[in-house]
Amino acid sequence: MTREDEATTFSLLEAAPDGKRTSLLGANEAREPRTMKKEKASTRPKADKAPSDRELIERIRSQDWNAFEVLVLRYQDRVYGLALGMLRDDDEAQDVVQETFLNVFRKLESFRGESAFSSWLYRIAANNAMMKLRGKRRRVETSLEEVLPAYNTDGHFTVSIEDWSQRVDKMLEDRELGEHIRQAVDKLPDIYRAVFLLSDIHDMSMRDIAATLDLTVPNVKTRLHRARLYLRAELDRYVKS
Repeated sequence: MTREDEATTFSLLEAAPDGKRTSLLGANEAREPRTMKKEKASTRPKADKAPSDRELIERIRSQDWNAFEVLVLRYQDRVYGLALGMLRDDDEAQDVVQETFLNVFRKLESFRGESAFSSWLYRIAANNAMMKLRGKRRRVETSLEEVLPAYNTDGHFTVSIEDWSQRVDKMLEDRELGEHIRQAVDKLPDIYRAVFLLSDIHDMSMRDIAATLDLTVPNVKTRLHRARLYLRAELDRYVKS
C-alpha cells in the first residue's frame, strides 16, 4: 500500500474536532437510507447479503477502500469497548481505536487467516491498550488476596458464596447492579481485567490471550479464574447487602 493510500485511510480515521465520539468515517454514514417506494413483492430486489470479513479483506487487498470503511464500521464500537474497559479513559480509548485500525491497514497483508479476523483485530487493540497501560503511572490496585474468599484445608471456601446464576436475567435489569459490576471490573488489576475482558467479553481463546499479553496459557487460566472468583464474590456481597 502506498503512502497516498495510507494518508487517505488516515483521513477516514481522524477523530471529530469537537472531541465527541462519532463514526470514524464521519457523519455521512449516520444518514438513514432513502425509503423506497412500495413495489410488488415479485419485482422488489432482494437485499444483498453482508460480505464476510474474509471477503472484505480480499477487496481491501485489491485496493477497494470502501471495503475498509465497511470493516471499520463493523468493528469500531467493539474495539472502543475493549479499549475503554482496559484503560477506563475515553480519550485514550479513542486513541487506541485510531491506532488499531491504522495498524490493521498497514499489516493486513500479514494476516494469514489462520484465526478469525476479529481475534487478530482484538489482539492488535489489546496490545495497543497494554502499551498505554505500561506507560502510565501505576495506580493503587485491588489486592485479590485481600478480597477473594479463603479456602479450608479441604479446598472449599470458608465463607459460602450463593449461586446467583439462576437470577442473572433479573439482575441484568437492575441498572444499579450493572454499574456495581462495572465498578468491580474496573477495580481488577490491569492484567486480570485484560484477561477477563478478552476472554469473557470478546471470546478470545486462551492461546490468543496468552500471545497478546505475553503470558503462558496456564497463567491466563489462573488469572481468569481468580478474576471470576473476585467478581462473583463482589456480586454476592452486593446481592446480600
